Amino acid sequence: MNVRRRAAEPVVRAKGPTRRAKCPICGKPRMHDYRPFCSKHCAEIDLGHWLGGRYAVPGEGVAKSESDPEDGG
Repeated sequence: MNVRRRAAEPVVRAKGPTRRAKCPICGKPRMHDYRPFCSKHCAEIDLGHWLGGRYAVPGEGVAKSESDPEDGG
């Protein structure tokens, strides 16, 4: 059985300037060491937003049970 294989197709690249991803905090180009941020400073600002409750992951509310230890009872 003789099977002919095609040569690999060349990779098609977009023409024109490439868009670099930007830091979600300040808009500067991202740095590999701090991705998705541009610097440690912006990474820490984002962490502060999470810890301060500015960001929240949406989800369903949780009903408290009678034996909840945080309830004090």
